[in-house]
Amino acid sequence: MAAKAKKKVKKKKNNLLMIAVSFAIFLILSVIGGYFALLYAGDRMIEENVQKLQDLKAEPTVIYDKNGVEMTSLIRQKNRVYKPINEMPKTLIDAFLAVEDKRFYEHKGVDMVRIGGAIVNDIKKGSLAEGGSTITQQLARNVFLTLDQTFWRKTKEMSIAIGLERKYSKDQILEMYLNRVYLGEGEFGVEDAAQYYFGKSVSNVTVAEAAMLAAIPKAPTTYSPFNNPEKAKLRRDTVIRLMYEQGIITNEQKDAAQAEALPKEPHEVAGASLKKGYRAFFDNMLKESEAEFGVTEEELYRGGWNVYTSFDPKVQDAMIEEYAKAKNFPKDGAKRGVESSMIVIDAKTGGIAGMIGGRNYAPKGFNYATDMKRQPGSSFKPIAVFAPAVNKDINKWNANSQLSNKRQSFNGYEPRNYNNRYTETVSMSRAMIDSANIPPVWLLNEIGVSESLAYLKKVGIELTPNDRNLAIALGGLNEGISPLEMAQAYTPFVNAGVVSEAHSISKVENKDEGVVREYQPKQSEALKPEAAWEIHTMLEKAVQEGTGKAARISGRHVAGKTGTTQSIAGDSKANKDAWFVGYTPEYVGAVWMGFDPEDKQHLMHQGSSMTAQMFSKVLGTALKGVPSSDFVRPEGAVQHKQEEVESEIQLAADMTLDTSTNKLMVVLSWIGGANGDTYDLYRISENGERQLISAGMKETSYVDVLDSPKQYQYQVVPRNAQGEEGTPSKTVPIDSKKLENLINQDPGHNEEGSNQGQNPDGTGNGNGEIPPDQGTGGTGSHTNNGSGSQPPNPGTGEVPPDIANPVPGQTNGSSNEIQLPPPPQEEGQNQSPDASNG
Repeated sequence: MAAKAKKKVKKKKNNLLMIAVSFAIFLILSVIGGYFALLYAGDRMIEENVQKLQDLKAEPTVIYDKNGVEMTSLIRQKNRVYKPINEMPKTLIDAFLAVEDKRFYEHKGVDMVRIGGAIVNDIKKGSLAEGGSTITQQLARNVFLTLDQTFWRKTKEMSIAIGLERKYSKDQILEMYLNRVYLGEGEFGVEDAAQYYFGKSVSNVTVAEAAMLAAIPKAPTTYSPFNNPEKAKLRRDTVIRLMYEQGIITNEQKDAAQAEALPKEPHEVAGASLKKGYRAFFDNMLKESEAEFGVTEEELYRGGWNVYTSFDPKVQDAMIEEYAKAKNFPKDGAKRGVESSMIVIDAKTGGIAGMIGGRNYAPKGFNYATDMKRQPGSSFKPIAVFAPAVNKDINKWNANSQLSNKRQSFNGYEPRNYNNRYTETVSMSRAMIDSANIPPVWLLNEIGVSESLAYLKKVGIELTPNDRNLAIALGGLNEGISPLEMAQAYTPFVNAGVVSEAHSISKVENKDEGVVREYQPKQSEALKPEAAWEIHTMLEKAVQEGTGKAARISGRHVAGKTGTTQSIAGDSKANKDAWFVGYTPEYVGAVWMGFDPEDKQHLMHQGSSMTAQMFSKVLGTALKGVPSSDFVRPEGAVQHKQEEVESEIQLAADMTLDTSTNKLMVVLSWIGGANGDTYDLYRISENGERQLISAGMKETSYVDVLDSPKQYQYQVVPRNAQGEEGTPSKTVPIDSKKLENLINQDPGHNEEGSNQGQNPDGTGNGNGEIPPDQGTGGTGSHTNNGSGSQPPNPGTGEVPPDIANPVPGQTNGSSNEIQLPPPPQEEGQNQSPDASNG
């Protein structure tokens, strides 16, 4: 019995052994079979596509505009110059091998040692950062493979690499790689790149130049010396260090090479087809192609792609034309001019029609339209305050709602109106038209800052924790905002409350590789349709009769809002930022101007009338030939008749000195009256005689130039549309305090609207917006018996901006230098009055 059991156990062991041996043999045969299958597959792919080793690509990539017309093509049929390896310097070859594949002459196409090391490093870092691809694999990938990012693509890459090593010598593979590698800026191959970056043949490059070329392939855009010089130098110096550590160069050569400067600008090359002025849009499109569609710049330049964009050449050409005119910008500073950017997007879809990234935009450089962060001033009021309030309860908050306009403190924060004049209440519509400061701050305090932040997030604007305060009502932001963000945030007003994400590409396709990727519209309701229309009607009035008059386009409907912030380096006459954000039924546009950085030699003495004019000129030209259309009221939206309750007129008469002519003048400004009123202005002499000095005025400011220092008094009389007189203002004497301060040159005094917006510590914030511009261009003046004059701000007719200088004389121009007020006390919070947001 025991013998029988032993025999049974032995038989079982033998069966298990047979199974194990059979499985091992199966695995060995599978590996061998797989290896030969891999070789066969690689050889076949090379054989079927061998022409690709001679030709970089069959067709160029074509970029199309919104009309399907070619905007540009990325032409690289083949290298302009193919460089044999025996004509390349050994230093160049060694530099590429040092950083890309130091075991190149030891492996057979796939470096298992390097792959193993990459896997270990990935495990340590918890990421997939390491690549492990050899130069042969890179050649295989660049020449033979498509975009698919799968395990099988890596398998194919290894298969082709092994096949290339069986078919070609190491030097042949290296020569093909160095003539095919992408080196940024549309340049393929070391000879073309050397001509582009250094203006000379690759045969003559220095150690530092060879290292720079070898540094680029890992991330061509990131390590471009023209795009990111600091990162490019760091990467180049790393390659130089590797060359030293591998015994390729001496320590002295290393130090000399690392001290060598990077190239500053590209050298001209033939074949560029992109029109001058289109580069900012083109660079933004390249970034979007990779970020949203997974198609890199290198892949586009390798060819075969069709990219369909939202680009409108009529818009871009109009921008280029107007930006070329110096008269469209404020006066230059001592060493440089005012910077500016503009972006225009489709009002319905959010498609970017055109952009100016800066007056001297450099390829792949800093884009002022998309990358800049500056404070938007009053152009932020519609999206930070009025829109969320109306959306919350249109019956309570609408164009006719009466908002407080009294001078007051909000938890220690004391904003001021631009002319330091106040009334008990003012309608929301009038507050928008005149860009008063107290009403939006008061309204934001009523609805709560959280309501504003939630709405801003809906339109794509996420502020910092430090922005949880009432200063956002006036555009006083901790970091700032870009023109792109502002334009996108205004799309709901013209699109029935729907916000449309700004984008530049509608579709990318590669027919040869069977790739078609379409943009999926990102649109959502930010505002109820009736709320969007309510805000729109007020913004249209702001252009018709308010601060945005200079944005009007003859024969077209326009709506929008100006914004300015006061200089930090200069006095109250200088502005740090000037904005206009507005729209027609077709397009939404945002324009910004300002010095970057500003200092005492670079101060902008003109404001938002120039940004509004730029909007008018560009859109007026771009829309020539396009039939004029009206804004469409959303279904169900009620057209409120905007009624104005006549309020008491408050007049101010401030004496100052025109320093250019040494003449005394009185700056007259007033608030009050009713919508649609015109004004008659009287000068009253010491004997009580009244003299009419201006009649039928629609503006609410006037400059009276005096021939002698007489103590006149002034009075304003309103008239309604029927010509009937309303209640006149009180008779006011001339206030000479401003003149005294000017003569004494008080360094802490702001010429107009002094101390506008103080925090508990005495620093100011939240200054006023400009009054309605005088005349078509915002720079006209009224005459006084033939001797009219401008207000004291040189050449502008504009008075103080939204965000005031917090510390007079401060020279740092960064936006976060503004001293923000403490956050408001909201329901359910026990916040101390002196709490600060830091």
